[in-house]
Amino acid sequence: MATHPPSYVLSRWIFLRLLGLIYLIAFGSLATQVIGLIGAHGILPAADYFDRLFETVGTAAYRDYPSLLWLSSSDLTLRVLCTAGIALSGLLVAGVAPAVVLPLLWVSYLSLTIGGQTFLAFQWDTLLLEIGLLACFYAPSGWRPTLATETPPSPAARWLIWWLLFRLMFLSGITKVASGDPAWANLTALTYHYQTQPLPLWTGWYTHHLPVWAHRASAACMFVVRLLLPWAILAPTRYRRWRLGACAGFVLVQVAVADGYSLGRRQGRLVR
Repeated sequence: MATHPPSYVLSRWIFLRLLGLIYLIAFGSLATQVIGLIGAHGILPAADYFDRLFETVGTAAYRDYPSLLWLSSSDLTLRVLCTAGIALSGLLVAGVAPAVVLPLLWVSYLSLTIGGQTFLAFQWDTLLLEIGLLACFYAPSGWRPTLATETPPSPAARWLIWWLLFRLMFLSGITKVASGDPAWANLTALTYHYQTQPLPLWTGWYTHHLPVWAHRASAACMFVVRLLLPWAILAPTRYRRWRLGACAGFVLVQVAVADGYSLGRRQGRLVR
């Protein structure tokens, strides 16, 4: 039976819609807090921040800290950027003009990240920006591309996303090994992880009380996922047709969870 090389059209279709959902969560969570965090009377006003940057760096600040908030960082501008991000995210989920929508989403989130200072300086914010930038080159053209009309994605763009996935997963695992922490070496790190999370989920209490063997098994599975599965990217084509849709989807879910955690941290800072 003749076999055809995978086109990755379906996995891209899934990937971009999951990315749109993540953007929606990110902009939606920030929209409810942005004024209190970096508004004119917020905790760290963006206007004051950009003034300090210009006084310190001069005109080079425009290049080193690219943001639409240089034009205006008023409360209205912050609301407009968040609202635009929510609307654009919805368009991406619906599959409308992804090649146009994705750059706009990236510029909007980058602008807010620069102006957000410490509130948007977490690793998941950087990860979302990196994924979002690569997706700009991965997206299909056209105003309403469908699975039947899309052309296969660029191999270069596809490999860049796979490389990001590999780095994210493998380096996270190898860092734990290289740390020399005996809790990871003997697989006991998760016996106290859920109890010491800064802002644990309500399920954390129940997970913490699982038997020790369950925590050890979870830690072992983590090492398998982080250190072994990423190498599937290099496996022969017939073994890796699922990899972009499944693996990238897993990464995007992680970003979503992390952004929800970021939401909690921002809310916690706001309350304090």
